[in-house]
Amino acid sequence: MSLGLASPPREKGLCPILPSISSDPEDEKHPPKWTKGRGKDAMKHLILCDFDGTISMRDMGYELLSAFARGNWEEIDRQYREGKIGSREAYTRIAGICEATPEEMESFIGERSLIDPYFGRFHDYCLRKGIDLNIVSDGFDVYINRILEHYDLPHIPIFANRISFKRDGRIRFDHPHHNRDCGLCGTCKRAILLEKRPLYNRITYIGNGYSDRCAAQEADWIYAKEVLFEHCVREGIDCTYFDHFGEVMDDLSRRTKGLIFDLDGTLIDSYEAIYIGLVEVFNHFAIPPFPFHQLGEHLGGSLEEILKSFLPPHQIKEAKRVFREKYRDIYLDKTPLIEGAEDVIEELFRRSIRLAVVSNKSGKFSRKLLAQFGIDRFFTTIMGVGDGLRPKPFPDMVNAVVKDLALHPNEIIMVGDTAEDIRAGKAAGIDVYALGSGYNPLEKLIRERPRRILRELRDLLQALRV
Repeated sequence: MSLGLASPPREKGLCPILPSISSDPEDEKHPPKWTKGRGKDAMKHLILCDFDGTISMRDMGYELLSAFARGNWEEIDRQYREGKIGSREAYTRIAGICEATPEEMESFIGERSLIDPYFGRFHDYCLRKGIDLNIVSDGFDVYINRILEHYDLPHIPIFANRISFKRDGRIRFDHPHHNRDCGLCGTCKRAILLEKRPLYNRITYIGNGYSDRCAAQEADWIYAKEVLFEHCVREGIDCTYFDHFGEVMDDLSRRTKGLIFDLDGTLIDSYEAIYIGLVEVFNHFAIPPFPFHQLGEHLGGSLEEILKSFLPPHQIKEAKRVFREKYRDIYLDKTPLIEGAEDVIEELFRRSIRLAVVSNKSGKFSRKLLAQFGIDRFFTTIMGVGDGLRPKPFPDMVNAVVKDLALHPNEIIMVGDTAEDIRAGKAAGIDVYALGSGYNPLEKLIRERPRRILRELRDLLQALRV
């Protein structure tokens, strides 16, 4: 959150039809996916969870201040978001311009009580698994307690700032969980996590905003969205993206049985071969070629989509012919495997994970390349353009491969390096792990919100706990 102080709230409502969660109704029989522990006794797991914008669908702190602050508190919020002041300083300034009676605030909170539609089930999931769940918030106890009571969830431990009411109608903010050594945040979530550390083998953090960043750096695992997701990816902090708590439950109980790989930029480095083919096209039509270092900006879609950026429609058919003739002559010699790809594929196969490839490259070229590298035998299906289905970002090829793998979409992860891979996987109902080392810039991948963004292909084994 953002002081409220996160950012202006987005209007959200409960979904009339909830998206599906884990396909296994008895997921409590399966242990969590991690194996690493810190203690000698049974695994003890703590989940620390932010409230505003994470559990609550609204940023209640922001809305509360919007309703009861009598001055230009948005300027204070702006200074907080720009990092000029901490939340504790911001709250101190705002307290002097806030007025409300307990009755007014109670009514205000009651009209806006709206939580993630899966959070109740997530709470029950934690109870079944023996996972401790605590709420850590830089918001206020008065609305957190009221909202949890409204949803019959009153027994979750809460660490938050406190509101009390003065006789003159003024509001007082207290910060029982601030860090005296730092003093920036009203509630120091990092300090709370570190205090809990000796008691648990594993601590997972779930959040969305500015006040979650310090704690996230200390957690064993992070589920993040919005500001926190972007921060973690840019800082190289491993995290899993989520939209709602049903997805967190799915991920905690996930048993991955199949993987669908993109090819170019994911398993093979085809930059040089593709560029040579495009230069041949440009020369054929007397078009100046772009520099090699700009190639990644144009990749991701099918060959036809790439060529449409440079040529009128009536020249595309001829351009495809010129490209493919040149590419056919050089692609086997000019296309190496991505470093570590063979080791990753062999290890996944050894672990009995079913593998497939879906590429916007010609299916014929894709199969010949993987055969040349001697790894085609590891894949159940290798499918590409020309095999009768629409290219990515359409989900057609992905849906077909899911059937070939004979697995439920919840049991499969797609791995790719472009926005087209992410969109195709999502459209097929499959989680996507994107590679930050591939063709698309990191910021473009962030905007697409894949489930995870890996630094390189080798990180996949760790991500799958293989």
